[in-house]
Amino acid sequence: MNQLVKKYNSFVRGYREIEKETTENEIHDKRVTLRRIFPILAAYRIKPSKVKNGEEAFHLFGKLRDVQVQRLKLERIDRTPEITEYLVFLKKRELKLQGKVRKFCNRKKLKFPVLKKKSDIDNLRIVDKAGKMLNKLIARMHSGSIDDARDIHKIRIEFKKFRYVVEILSYIENIDEAKLEEMKLYQDRLGEIHDYEVLMDGIRKYFRKGKPNAEEIIEQFEKEQDRLIVGFENDIEACIVLCREVLIKKG
Repeated sequence: MNQLVKKYNSFVRGYREIEKETTENEIHDKRVTLRRIFPILAAYRIKPSKVKNGEEAFHLFGKLRDVQVQRLKLERIDRTPEITEYLVFLKKRELKLQGKVRKFCNRKKLKFPVLKKKSDIDNLRIVDKAGKMLNKLIARMHSGSIDDARDIHKIRIEFKKFRYVVEILSYIENIDEAKLEEMKLYQDRLGEIHDYEVLMDGIRKYFRKGKPNAEEIIEQFEKEQDRLIVGFENDIEACIVLCREVLIKKG
């Protein structure tokens, strides 16, 4: 069987096994699975919309995941009364969204396109696509100073696109797994910076009317986010070198 088709089928089975689960781990795993499935379909020129209810599910899971990430971060720190109040709000919001996810999964089961065992793709086209994505990513990284999370978020989007295409290549060509793992670590770092942005935006919105100054409440989170941004900025050139090596050193 075509290795890419085999991988696709394994992702579909993995999704089915946790389809109705709503804990933070399963919601994360379902979103990651869909992120991996969509690029594989794109390699066969199949649009994500061909996964019936898939884009709607991904959007709903994202809402729940954002709330769960915030809750997890706040549960690990010493809390002021204001943060405790916001945490209570998040837990109520999480329960409500979990109910929506369960209802959605019971009512709208995802239907995935069938890839034929002998389905084939143009490997060179995928390599070319990865190269173009890498050039776009490098241009984004070199576009100027990285002053805040908005700049990082733009890099994160381009990095994710590139990484998932490279992952497709790893199913059909020999790519160093250690380098793939290094790429994941960079993506995790970018994701953590984004998680702080989601948390701070949530706090600002919650305290926007007749509440204590949100900026004072989130100061500790801004400092940690700034530390992470500086750390990534210092490693940008190493990240670029890694991404280039992943494409150059294929077996």
